Amino acid sequence: MNYLITGGAGFIGLNLANVLSNDTGNKIVIFDNLSKQSLDEDFKKIIKRKNIKFIKGDLKNISKTIKSKSFDYVYHFAAILGVKKVIQNPYSTLIENIISTKKIIEFAKKQKSLKNICFTSTSEVYAKTLESGLTKYPTPEKVDFLIKGDFNERSSYALSKIVGEYLFNYSSLKFVIFRPHNIFGPRMGFAHVMPQLVKKFLNKKKNFIFVDNPQHKRTFCHIDYAIQLILKISHNKKTSRQVYNIGTSTKAISINELAKHIKKILNSNKKIRFTKVINKDHSPKKRKPEMNKSKVFTNHTHNFEQGLISTVKWYENYYLN
Repeated sequence: MNYLITGGAGFIGLNLANVLSNDTGNKIVIFDNLSKQSLDEDFKKIIKRKNIKFIKGDLKNISKTIKSKSFDYVYHFAAILGVKKVIQNPYSTLIENIISTKKIIEFAKKQKSLKNICFTSTSEVYAKTLESGLTKYPTPEKVDFLIKGDFNERSSYALSKIVGEYLFNYSSLKFVIFRPHNIFGPRMGFAHVMPQLVKKFLNKKKNFIFVDNPQHKRTFCHIDYAIQLILKISHNKKTSRQVYNIGTSTKAISINELAKHIKKILNSNKKIRFTKVINKDHSPKKRKPEMNKSKVFTNHTHNFEQGLISTVKWYENYYLN
């Protein structure tokens, strides 16, 4: 099988490429502009594999950069994301994400043997609907989108993904839409809550840490479990033109509880304090996906504790070395 992964140097994309490349019969092209991260060791190691090819480029020019028309599967992970970056650049976030999605759809339509194109949307599309009490919690895939008229900068990311979902539904392609919920693991980046907490606990200058939004609740999903779901769903013919949550249905934990877990793993004696300014980044107060539709595609058991330990240890090693 021939695979194309846009944003393939990123967290989910590179993990997907890693798993796919274990089958030597697969050929994988990673397409990325490398705007989010440097060429780290994990990336350098994986792209050395014989069945992986890396192409650096801009999605706006993908049809000129890649001439092949023989991809069986396309995974579109490339996007401007990250709360800080989105809030600072709402216009660019909206425009760039919509244009890149339009370009990958045009590229996919040229593929002669395309079986599926997979679009990574976001759990953020549920935020305002859930906040207004207009949908259930845990959140099912079938829900109306609500866009508030406050022009909050963070909304630009969710809006770009909503438009992306509409573009795919208006296309003639076979597609699957994924809505990931708090995927975590080693190399997930540094702007997320887990690596930020690890960094705070390792700071030797203070005997306490501040936790933002301590009562906000999440169900965190380890990357290995997420990749299994993505692969199984995308390769099933019955999933075409449907939406699937990617996450876990385990008990949601608060950010305060998460901090306590990380403190224990690091054997830290720092005290935990709460910031006075709550929800300055407009973060959803709770997030948990309904997984009845998705979890039938895997027999794997999700182990949050084990995944958290490996993730915390990875970041501990990174920050201390």
